[in-house]
Amino acid sequence: MFMEERQKDIIKKINERGRILVSEIQEYYQISADCARRDLRVLESKGLLQRTHGGAIAIHPKEIYPAPTYNPIDIKEIQADYLAVSKRAVEYIENKDVIYITTSLVGYYMAENLPEDVEITVLTNSVTIAEVLRKKMNISVILLGGEMSHRGHCHDFYTIQMVKNIRIDKAFLSHTALSLDFGASIHDPAGVEFGKAVMKNSRVNIGLYPSKKIGKNSIHSVCRINEYDLLITDSNISEDFLIQARELGVIVETVDLDGV
Repeated sequence: MFMEERQKDIIKKINERGRILVSEIQEYYQISADCARRDLRVLESKGLLQRTHGGAIAIHPKEIYPAPTYNPIDIKEIQADYLAVSKRAVEYIENKDVIYITTSLVGYYMAENLPEDVEITVLTNSVTIAEVLRKKMNISVILLGGEMSHRGHCHDFYTIQMVKNIRIDKAFLSHTALSLDFGASIHDPAGVEFGKAVMKNSRVNIGLYPSKKIGKNSIHSVCRINEYDLLITDSNISEDFLIQARELGVIVETVDLDGV
């Protein structure tokens, strides 16, 4: 098989299955690991896939626009990458911490998996997350109020004023998209100032971004990528992204998805 035919077939397999491993390419086409990686580099340079540790995944849309009524509780099928990132984030919580939990799906999973052997205070501007935490006796919940959006959370003037009066030990944040050049970004400008206020009042800011959110841009920038003290993602992340992020001084932790 010629190189061009092989590369077309690799793209076909990725688009059908969502991902492919270097070891699988070696086996399918009887080529070396170096040759397989070279094929993936060429295809990534053409925008046809995204390289990861040990393989590649399919390209996702560049622009992300969540539905106006989107709420994490509506997603019934467990998203393994989001769950893995959330469980790693929970490991950073210590007794007596005051934490902020993001309104996104990864935050919802965090709320469900918070430890029962520590006493903590959780700030949330999501009524959905507040309901998850309501019956956890070791957790004190501060619900950041204001005018509620159709997605079930608040981020208006009143919400921001509440945040400005609370000291936060750790903020766990996740926005619509994250890229090296544009940073963390969202589709709704109303959430920008709220996100900035949370980060300003937090001693440690931890970004929770499954790899499918990375390398994408939404519309409004919230912060630069190096404003995070720690970035947690999954093992499907692009090798190039890891290298470039670390060159910017960003501490990146990857979570293995095997067995999740």
